[in-house]
Amino acid sequence: MKVLLFGGSGWLGHHIALNLAAKKYDLTIVTRGKKQTYVSEIEGLNVIHADKHDEAAMKQIFETPYTHVIDTVPTERSIELIHKYATHIQHYIHCSSTGGYTPLPFIPCNETAHYKGFAPGTGWDQKRIVDNQVMQLYFEKGFPATVIRPCYITGPGLLPLDNLGGRRTDFIADIIAEKTLDLPVDGKALLQPIHVKDLANSFYLSMAHPNSIGQIYNICLSHAFTLNDYLALNASAFKKKVNINYMSVDAMLEKYGSQIYDIGLYFMVEHMCFSIEKAARDLEYKPEHTPEDAVIESALWAAKVTNCKF
Repeated sequence: MKVLLFGGSGWLGHHIALNLAAKKYDLTIVTRGKKQTYVSEIEGLNVIHADKHDEAAMKQIFETPYTHVIDTVPTERSIELIHKYATHIQHYIHCSSTGGYTPLPFIPCNETAHYKGFAPGTGWDQKRIVDNQVMQLYFEKGFPATVIRPCYITGPGLLPLDNLGGRRTDFIADIIAEKTLDLPVDGKALLQPIHVKDLANSFYLSMAHPNSIGQIYNICLSHAFTLNDYLALNASAFKKKVNINYMSVDAMLEKYGSQIYDIGLYFMVEHMCFSIEKAARDLEYKPEHTPEDAVIESALWAAKVTNCKF
């Protein structure tokens, strides 16, 4: 088994790389070399510097008979070139998002729900496009694809979701200062996290279970909680109390203006609550982290990197 990983120098990608390397897989990482944050983490692993949208480069890369291909940020072009040149491929796995189910038709939502894409022109809509592309290739041409759809990704290395639907650097400082935080509507929208290491392991589990070919999997931790509880969890990491002021989405958009990412705020008031039954059954997926521990770990890491005192 020879594994090729696109995006192995990114946050999720380097976790996938370390997971597979620890299991002694014959692994090669493909990266453009533009992201340097995690380069030291993958030092010693086999790395190719290339652009996956460059046809000549992709043709040359796949002269090596890679049997398994993982793409952390798939595009229409990369899928096209992988399908064209990866002639020895036995399994292709790419990362999508549960966000495209929004608004959820039922709770907890599962893989049978219609995947709409949520807001044309956004990243979630792009996930819909590439997911449809690989599933069409599977059904029409036997392309051995699996789609992994994570929910809200958390863990050390990326700032936590904030009360405005983004990942602002002063969010944890506000939590520690017990500053009153504006929250959309009533704070009862559900949020379900996935720890980045459990997500990384799901790619290995998909490779280890070839019956996952032709399937889509929601990958989350065991359960969801409300935004109110999410803020309280962040505060509990520092033995603080959370203070919340509820506002309408329109009022928050008017108050914060360009400080706020409007699509992120609109998305934040939608429920994110998913069943992982299919992944548990087919992949023997069993996350190591609880949702509560994942949120607290991320908060403590964020406090450290943003130099918050508590």
